[in-house]
Amino acid sequence: MITDIYYFSGTGNSLYIARELHNRIPDSRLIPIAALLNRRSKKTNKNIKATAKTNGIVFPCHGLTIPIPVKKFLRYLDLTSSEYLFAIATRGGTIFHGFEAIDKILHNQGTRLDASFIINMAMNDPKLKSFTIPSTKELYTLEKIIQTKLNLIQDTVINHKSYHDNINGVTFSRFNSLNYILERIVPFAVHHISPKVKKYFYTDSKCTGCGICEKVCLSEKIKIVNDRPIWQKNKTCYMCYACLNYCPTQSIQIYSKFYMKSFTEEKERYSHPYALVKDIVIQKLDPTTH
Repeated sequence: MITDIYYFSGTGNSLYIARELHNRIPDSRLIPIAALLNRRSKKTNKNIKATAKTNGIVFPCHGLTIPIPVKKFLRYLDLTSSEYLFAIATRGGTIFHGFEAIDKILHNQGTRLDASFIINMAMNDPKLKSFTIPSTKELYTLEKIIQTKLNLIQDTVINHKSYHDNINGVTFSRFNSLNYILERIVPFAVHHISPKVKKYFYTDSKCTGCGICEKVCLSEKIKIVNDRPIWQKNKTCYMCYACLNYCPTQSIQIYSKFYMKSFTEEKERYSHPYALVKDIVIQKLDPTTH
């Protein structure tokens, strides 16, 4: 029985999990979500039909919920032929409301997730105060936990078991009422506000015009003009931070319009050790051609 693993990954955490699962599940296929969305926008407006009986979605937590492209993909995904559906979210440790969001979308097709999993991994959001580059020892400890979790996922998926992880994690405040408000505002901001901010990303004087940011931009929003990246207004940013974390000179920064300052100029960057630039770029290639 074929298992299709759809994945989206900006800095490699979710890509690593998708690949590991692909190696563990017989007759499985890796399918990049970004490529499916790009093909749909350029060639057809038809739904994306899932042809496998078992289907999974692997993605990172973005602002406590699912990423912009995953939400879009799920709205186009036809699961008529699917018999078992699972989702895996990678996160830095925050609370996660994405599975609830997925089930709301799936409700229109009269279905829901059969299994949902959380995997804690190294944080890759340098704008956060708690962001630090993990040491080799920390990565080794995380990896042992991850492999144990993958054992559970492998057994659950192959045997079509029902399983749902606890979504609890780090919250914003010790005041429950404030938590409730922020946990609703942040996902809304990620999907509707941040991608439309005119100067969310910018480059400083360290930019060499190498073009890597354009290559790794999964929404194709970045275009190099006169050896400098331009974030095109007519394209939706996926907020995946691939451009930010893969810039070799760390010249791409995040600007806060509210605070009138940069959050990233003094911060390091992080991408998964086993995810190179080419691994991110391949997500834009048509899955029927590779």
